[in-house]
Amino acid sequence: TLSGANSYTGGTTISGGTLVASNVEALGTGDVTDNATLELNTGGDFDNAISGSGQVVKSGDKTLTLSGINSYTGGTTISGGTLVASNVDALGSGDVTDNATLELNTGGDFDNAIGGTGSVVKSGDKTLTLSGANSYTGGTTISGGTL
Repeated sequence: TLSGANSYTGGTTISGGTLVASNVEALGTGDVTDNATLELNTGGDFDNAISGSGQVVKSGDKTLTLSGINSYTGGTTISGGTLVASNVDALGSGDVTDNATLELNTGGDFDNAIGGTGSVVKSGDKTLTLSGANSYTGGTTISGGTL
């Protein structure tokens, strides 16, 4: 677990196991190569670019925004709180397992498949198309824009 606010600018590589970040600044400002599991148990705005074959897990009860252009392929799991995607590439290219709240504050075509028991919120003023094979069972709320 990394809990401090770190200021290093080099990248972070996760090769195995799970790296838990409990502070939005725990991974410095560099890119993250995730080939295992990155667990973000924090709130705030995480704008580091995330790549690799690993998964991202959002845990804890806070609201976290992913604002980087991310290319990780291992999927995203939301197990607590709210995960906000501020662009259509914020959640990489894998499936999303939403067991809490997924907020999409963006426009464009979101083609990741969304499953799980959580809810989906469309916010912001843009038009968003959900084109993935979605099976989530929570509610859908449109608080802004067009879905």
